[in-house]
Amino acid sequence: MQRQENQAARSRHLRTLGACLLAGWMTGCDSPKPRPSPAASVVSETKLAAARIDLAKSRPADEALALLVSALKADPASGEARNMAADIVSKNRWHLPEITLDHHQPIDQFHFAAPSSLWVSLSGETSTTLRWNLESRQLEATFFPLKAVETRSLTIDPTLRSMVVERAGVTLLCNAQTLKPIRDLGLLPEIFAPSAVIVFSDDGLLLAHPAFASKDDPSLVWHIRDATSGEIVRKSEPLDQTHPRPLAAFLDRQHLRVLQADGSLFEMPVSPAEEVRSTPAAEAIALTHAQFAKNGGAALVSKHRGPHLAPELCIMSFSENEDASLESAALLARFPWTRHPSIWTGLLRDPELARLRVDGKSAAILTGQHAPIHAESSITAVAVNGDQVIIGDQSGRLTIHRTLPVPLAKTDTPEPGLADAKALAALENLCEALAGTRYDETGRTCPRSDTDRRLQAFEECDFDALARIFPALDFSPIRESIQAMPPQVAGAGALARFQARIARAFGEGKTREVENAFEEADEKAVLAAIQAAGKNGPAAAKALELALASTHPQWIEASLAQAADLPPLLQKLAVSRIAWLQDRKADALAGWPDVFPDLKHVLLREDWDGWEQADFSQALEKLRLGICEELAAIEVPENSTPEQRKAVFDRLTDPATVQAVGKARYAKACLAAALAFSAFKEETTTTFRLATIARNLGQPPAPCLRAEAMSLTALGDYQKAHERWITLITEHPVASQEPGDYAEAAYTAFENADPQQAMAILTTGLHRFPNDGNFALRAGWVALLTGNSERAYRFLLTGRQIGYPEEKLENATALMAIAAVQTGAAEDAAVFYQDLIGLDPAWENPETIETLEWPEDMKASLRQLAW
Repeated sequence: MQRQENQAARSRHLRTLGACLLAGWMTGCDSPKPRPSPAASVVSETKLAAARIDLAKSRPADEALALLVSALKADPASGEARNMAADIVSKNRWHLPEITLDHHQPIDQFHFAAPSSLWVSLSGETSTTLRWNLESRQLEATFFPLKAVETRSLTIDPTLRSMVVERAGVTLLCNAQTLKPIRDLGLLPEIFAPSAVIVFSDDGLLLAHPAFASKDDPSLVWHIRDATSGEIVRKSEPLDQTHPRPLAAFLDRQHLRVLQADGSLFEMPVSPAEEVRSTPAAEAIALTHAQFAKNGGAALVSKHRGPHLAPELCIMSFSENEDASLESAALLARFPWTRHPSIWTGLLRDPELARLRVDGKSAAILTGQHAPIHAESSITAVAVNGDQVIIGDQSGRLTIHRTLPVPLAKTDTPEPGLADAKALAALENLCEALAGTRYDETGRTCPRSDTDRRLQAFEECDFDALARIFPALDFSPIRESIQAMPPQVAGAGALARFQARIARAFGEGKTREVENAFEEADEKAVLAAIQAAGKNGPAAAKALELALASTHPQWIEASLAQAADLPPLLQKLAVSRIAWLQDRKADALAGWPDVFPDLKHVLLREDWDGWEQADFSQALEKLRLGICEELAAIEVPENSTPEQRKAVFDRLTDPATVQAVGKARYAKACLAAALAFSAFKEETTTTFRLATIARNLGQPPAPCLRAEAMSLTALGDYQKAHERWITLITEHPVASQEPGDYAEAAYTAFENADPQQAMAILTTGLHRFPNDGNFALRAGWVALLTGNSERAYRFLLTGRQIGYPEEKLENATALMAIAAVQTGAAEDAAVFYQDLIGLDPAWENPETIETLEWPEDMKASLRQLAW
């Protein structure tokens, strides 16, 4: 028996030894390690806790709290860890998601208006702006989508009735509730932060913004508009490149105020009866960025201090009525942070000045002690509204976080007890509920917890046990706040309106039946297909596209009768195509501008709501070519021959022409032909007849009179020509006059042997057109012809100061040299002659002078310089 017991004991020992060896092999150990003594274990845990505490000191509040929980689990008696944790919990403002909207596309901009209105601009595969009702968590309006562009700016008026959206180089005024476009605001210069210069009056009735004078003129023009219709109430004169650069604007019911880079104020009253004013800065300063206060009484500015110093941020006051809207928190509420041009990329691009730091997926509010807020992807937009922090990210998720209250401090509290297992579990749950993380001992990381897990941790937190660690803190405000605001997520169907709008714009509609009917070209089948296509959508758009491509006006009429919400351009195109096919060409041409609309540009500015799926570019181009061909027959070609002019005149005097092109275009064509014919002395009769027709059909009288005067001048009838030129420059508004009118009036005065009148006319013309180098050149020529060399010299020098066009510089230099010789300015004459040789070395050869068809006395002056 004893032997059997010894054998059994030996077997157990061998099995134990084998298990230990196996465990050692699996863990990479040669043999089982001896268990540490209790004292050694305490020392190790104390060191671990100290390491966690040291690491917590350099980490953000959420990670620091998780590390301190780990430190207390390692060393429950650590007073330093407990005190640091209590300090972080009690002094930081924590944030819990309240509402989450997932758009599945990157967020560019958003605008939140408490309590429940939210506008969100999306980019990515499609670009649009959505309006949410947060109370119902329903999408209420969708801005018309475009393919793959970004929304550069989004500005909404204080009354939430109007908004300005800038994307794809187009700036649109829209209804903020329906998101329907109202008016194109023109080219907005990219040098500005839109949020600083697109401004509404506080009552939302007026809108002001800068724009380029035209596509080819970079001068700035300020517009004040009616915010409902977009109609211009007043606009400034163009401000050229020498004008100080505008930085920020403010608008009320009385005036527009613009702060400029030199610190001066440009003020344009709303009433056109009041003058524009400019107020210089009190001191010489250079500003780089600015933003007005909400009431316009002050501006936050960035002052340039030199190439080696950081800009200085300061406030410029314009009145004693200042408000708090330039404080960091207020600015973040007024202008959500975005990566697109804004005050956050210019005026407040330094996070320390902005009091906001966005780093990838994390955002930290630097005013007060706020715990960082984390997103699932890179943060693209941030705003603060009271106790709400709104975060938009690259994935399309927009989350409204509620800022939790801080715990209350108790009075007359006992000393903290030892952190037992229950208390530590409660603390770990509190950390996960507030900070959204807990420390992973294995991975040595702080993984993020989702909202559901944070709420579960809050439910599992034993606050009675927690009181043993933090007896001085009352967590009831946090508990009540979390219980009062269960997080909400928009339902799966919340984006249905948005998805339907995208489908109408870019989806693949069922159009095969419509296409088959048009291919068969059977009248009944086509009309039935048009009827079945419905009032709008892909099938209706395809039906109209194919009808416009056909030669059957009745098919287009059927599509028009069926269509609903047809864009104005398509309505006009369809009506014109019908008229063209019915040989009513005047009706087809009526209303179309000389420059046809570009369909691509139209689609950037108008909401076609499903009609954009079809391709109407070919129909538009076909109509344009037909109209251009019709109008080309009544246009005088450049360098025209007598035969070509006769063909145009015969076409214009054919009664059928006015029926084909309409009275307005016919009258305009007659005037254009009269002006072209006036250069030929053999066309005097036809010129007068065409000018008379144009005048009788309502064309402006000044150009009609100009055509007659030019014709008489070309004919050499200077007496009659002079009478018309004098009438033109004395009895017609200055706005209808041209510099050439004065040059021709002076020339005919000279030909009528009245050089004194010629000089008087030229002097008047120079006063009325002081910046026209061409006129100064013509005036100098006429003055030389009349023997008035001194006046000619003054005219020509004035033109030189203005600047002559490059193609006329050589001729002008030769005339200046002649005028200088004749007035006795020999040194100037020599200089001008050398400039002339520099322009063309052929002038150094005296024979060049002999080739000129100029008066002998003028050539004689040049010979003096050449020889």
